[in-house]
Amino acid sequence: MSFPALGAFLFPVLLSGQYAFDGPIPAVTSGYGSFGNDSVIHEFFTVNPDSLYECDDTVRGIISYPYGVNAALPVLLSFPGGSYVDFSDSNYFKSQEFYQSFVASNGYVAATAQYNSGPGSDEGCAYLWTTELMKNRSNLVDSTRMGMRGYSLGAGIANWLSLTMFNDRNWGSNGRFVWPDAGASFIGWHDDWPNDIYRQTDSGLAAMPDDVLYLMTMHDLDNTADPRTGIDIYNFMGVPDSNKEFYVIKGDTINNYIYWATHFTQSTYARDSTQFTTFITKHDALDYWFGTRMLHAVMETAWNNDPLARRICLGNGDSLQTTYANGQLRGPIVTDTPWMTMFESWNSGGGYMNPCEVTWNMRQYVTTDACFTLNLPEVDDYNDFTIYPNPAVVGQKITIEADVEVERILVYNELGRLIMAPKIEAFTLDRAGLYVLDIQFETGTNHRGTFIVQ
Repeated sequence: MSFPALGAFLFPVLLSGQYAFDGPIPAVTSGYGSFGNDSVIHEFFTVNPDSLYECDDTVRGIISYPYGVNAALPVLLSFPGGSYVDFSDSNYFKSQEFYQSFVASNGYVAATAQYNSGPGSDEGCAYLWTTELMKNRSNLVDSTRMGMRGYSLGAGIANWLSLTMFNDRNWGSNGRFVWPDAGASFIGWHDDWPNDIYRQTDSGLAAMPDDVLYLMTMHDLDNTADPRTGIDIYNFMGVPDSNKEFYVIKGDTINNYIYWATHFTQSTYARDSTQFTTFITKHDALDYWFGTRMLHAVMETAWNNDPLARRICLGNGDSLQTTYANGQLRGPIVTDTPWMTMFESWNSGGGYMNPCEVTWNMRQYVTTDACFTLNLPEVDDYNDFTIYPNPAVVGQKITIEADVEVERILVYNELGRLIMAPKIEAFTLDRAGLYVLDIQFETGTNHRGTFIVQ
């Protein structure tokens, strides 16, 4: 396998000011989220096709690292979205330069590659590229300290590749994280689908090592990524709640400037999400407070056990995590119990635009009931509370009895829409159907179960 470098070039100290910046809120210039002081080398490299790994095209990529490095460093692997296909090398570099430079200026290695083989080869090319990178640049990249970050299509690749490499090769054993953004579906090996599919079932997702830090971010007005797929994958991902967090990124309007929380929030030189012809080049405060600051924090948490950084990325609702730009910019929803009603795109009816049944939508493989009902036990299966009668009839009083005090009750229909939040442990429903009951107790525990109204 050849791994030829296409060239390397050196930039001086990289500061956030070198990138065009928009909006009334200034960039982050100190602390977590700010560019570091290391000068950066960007090296272009290629990996030849290999049909054994379902990669039918040359993979062109970029590796960025601090100037003068003399030891293997922790590495961030970044996987782009599908709209980056067929970029020229110069345009791909423009699309990745901001984050590549940010990571390397802070003393780490950043690596990213453009896979152009089209549907069915993206996962294989990503697998091939990372394998060759770890083997050929072991003097520079430390495979025991690793993060994977993916956007859109790349989010699915980050999910699949981390489950594969963290388990099969123990990559990241001294510090690892995964951050899928604006996407979640994944497929993996297409030619070996019957055997590889287990990674995206509930038991396959549960195999993610417990020490992985897992962040999933989705955007309030995104109508491309399926929030239900992300929610299901997040819930089944085998990482304790203390090591994972689900974010709904909110946009804002300040002084007539719009901070967009759409599918392309983190794209800095990508094709526009509707026309696919116009390039997005701006950077604004959301790129820093949601982008570089959280990335910086999760790197420092995974690789240096930094407790303050952990409050930023895995703070379980800590004010450091939810306050953006000192309160000038609307912060995210941070939760361990995500649901579609947290998204404005879903509430307004402008949500996910593709059907669940498309083969690459993993919701149908993660959940037994496929597309619109949760893979949850019936309420009667729980020992600490009961709901009766179950089944009930339309208009009949439904009562919840529990061993401990109930703090919150939410009732969803089978499409995942919140239809009721009763204040007491008794309510009625005026329509027949399958319902999901979400109960939170004063002890902090949370249970979901299904019940029927006839």
